[in-house]
Amino acid sequence: MKTTFKKSVLAFLTCVLALAFALTGCSGGGKDPKANFVGSWQYSGGTLDGEELTDEYMDMLKEWGLNCVLILDEDGTGVLDMFLEVADLKWEAKDATTVTITAEDESHDLKLKDDKLVLEVEGDKLIFTKSDKDLSGTVKKDREAAEKEEEVDEAVEDDDVQSVEISPAVTVADDDLCTITITEKFKDDWGDIGFVVNITNKSDKDLTFYAPSGKTNVNGTMKEPWFSANLMPGTSATEEFTFSSGELDSLDDLVNTTIGIDAYLTDSYEDVASYSATIA
Repeated sequence: MKTTFKKSVLAFLTCVLALAFALTGCSGGGKDPKANFVGSWQYSGGTLDGEELTDEYMDMLKEWGLNCVLILDEDGTGVLDMFLEVADLKWEAKDATTVTITAEDESHDLKLKDDKLVLEVEGDKLIFTKSDKDLSGTVKKDREAAEKEEEVDEAVEDDDVQSVEISPAVTVADDDLCTITITEKFKDDWGDIGFVVNITNKSDKDLTFYAPSGKTNVNGTMKEPWFSANLMPGTSATEEFTFSSGELDSLDDLVNTTIGIDAYLTDSYEDVASYSATIA
């Protein structure tokens, strides 16, 4: 009698447990939440200082060669490459929609929503979209560039700073919109080489000037320089048109240079002008 009763209880418990496991399997509760986050994520928009980062803005960053990539590896490590600032990190999935990343002793939660990872910090929002490509090569390239810049920064002393006046100054633009002139060649204390640019916005619009991809040539070789200047109507500025460390070794390399500078309306990102000039 007692034996029959025990068998009945065990049989009942076995059925209950089997049903519980079946329901858990159907609900997806057995899936490791880490699987939702592993892979390469690319910055795709958001807000900054209350302003929405539009597709045009994102295209501009891409043209400038600026990347923002988040990689989360299966072993709980990863890397954040934010515009050439590369930081290693650790991460863990708190649940199926929340991942915590920790880098340089700071931790932040990212929320998974509509297949996008969203990071909100001090009112700003960064949105990452899952890439179908492995972006570790991009991160490696940016890391090497950052390390090289740091090495140059440590190796170059203040007395290595050089400048050579360009006389007469080279006029890149002189119209109703703006004037742009090149007045010097320089090598700074980071080892970067480039030109000093004087620029005046003569229009009634807020303009941003930049160096577009594929328009600058140094002695027969295409280069990707860095240049950006935002000018309110009627204002002037002196900026640097710079080639990254390693692209040019000395001022003597900066010869027979054709530079390109374009302008767009800051508020709408609408291109309004394109200029170029050659410096011997």
